[in-house]
Amino acid sequence: MPSPPNLFIEPDYILTMPHIPEVERCILGLALRFALLGRVDTARRLTELLYSRPKLQNLSNSGLDALVVYWRLTQFPTAIPEELKSDAYFNEYVKSKDSEGLRWPFYVQPENRTEDETGLNMILSPGLNNPNYNEREPERGPALELAVKLAERRNVDPLVDPKVKEILATLSRHSIDTWQDSFLVGSPRCAPIFMSGAMARALNISDEELDSRAAEILEASRQRYWHGRSSQRPKTISELLQSCNDDTVARSDSHWIEMEEPKPTSLYKQSASEEQIANLEEKLGVSLPEDFKAFLHISNGFGAESSGFGGIWNGYFPGPPLRSVDEIDWLDYSQYELQCYQMTVFSLHDFPESDKIPEPPTFANVICIASEEIYDIWLIPPEMMKQMRDYYKEIYAMVNDDGKRIIERAVDDFAGSWDKWEKLDWGCVSWACGGSAQLDCFKSFTAWLEDAAWTAKYAGREDEEEA
Repeated sequence: MPSPPNLFIEPDYILTMPHIPEVERCILGLALRFALLGRVDTARRLTELLYSRPKLQNLSNSGLDALVVYWRLTQFPTAIPEELKSDAYFNEYVKSKDSEGLRWPFYVQPENRTEDETGLNMILSPGLNNPNYNEREPERGPALELAVKLAERRNVDPLVDPKVKEILATLSRHSIDTWQDSFLVGSPRCAPIFMSGAMARALNISDEELDSRAAEILEASRQRYWHGRSSQRPKTISELLQSCNDDTVARSDSHWIEMEEPKPTSLYKQSASEEQIANLEEKLGVSLPEDFKAFLHISNGFGAESSGFGGIWNGYFPGPPLRSVDEIDWLDYSQYELQCYQMTVFSLHDFPESDKIPEPPTFANVICIASEEIYDIWLIPPEMMKQMRDYYKEIYAMVNDDGKRIIERAVDDFAGSWDKWEKLDWGCVSWACGGSAQLDCFKSFTAWLEDAAWTAKYAGREDEEEA
């Protein structure tokens, strides 16, 4: 049986990841993945890499704690918090897992949630409960947890139990996310199964391939984490637009059909004239950043003409089309009191001074360059960029040396250096207020476009390849 197409993250993907917070989450996800495949030593090295530099996020409750089960049976990584090594932490962790009980899939009705063969069959056959879910993939995580538990009750080694082996054998690409779920990874009951290499054997992955992949991925992660993105010539606005266009248009037909959108042939619009751009600046009362004016000179707006989301690809849906000069205008966002977080430095709240950290500034007037339903893109005026900068400088002055190193690392990731950060003028923000609000700030319009081009190239590719 061939391994799922997105089982391993390709080194090129890791090396080109745009931002350190994404890299941190990627490294943690890789540690979880290799633990599930029985390579706890690789999971430990990845965790040691994660702690080899100041982290911008607190990941203790985002899957890192799930690996404690594996480390207690082998060896703890260096530099992880001492708390995670204590017996008290482990005992409390196991207690919390026991109190949670089996995480039943929602499609199994409460009266059918029996921890026996009948309950297991209900998990493995979702259509038994609801005909509308006949094509739904069973949730293998809870099924594996229950199968192991039932084998233990019969005093049967789970590694040779037919039902356990059956569930492992049927884990497929549909369950990739479940494999990374900290609930499954950190299950004290399932950990010995994964540590034995049973998952890798079920997927028919040889030790040689697994070790080779581990070495490649670990080296790519180390290079990206310590030395930045793969060095490449900065792309012009024209090259970035062409990249966004080509990768968005090339999306497989199945995705456009599923979204009920016509597949675009081009995202380009007729270019804006010097007079049109000058009139826009006069209307706005500002001199727009040169990179944004360069974009308008190439394409007066950008994105597919459709009734729904038709802009640059940003995952499952493309984002909103960029507006033309006739549509761009100021937007007063002050009434929403939306806080401006320029950089990701959430781990600062772990420091003793966290109760003194001031509130960040809130957005006021921004220039809206794209808006559709739940998704906006704004140009941020220089004065607001300065307010954000002053906010982080105020924090920098009050935190300890560890806090200062975290802010310095965040500044380097955001702007390239402290000196470049001081000189930033216009910024750019993408703001999605769907089920969970997400705000991403960029040092310039070009930086946002670079991120959009990277996302258009990589987001969701694994699913498309399988389709």
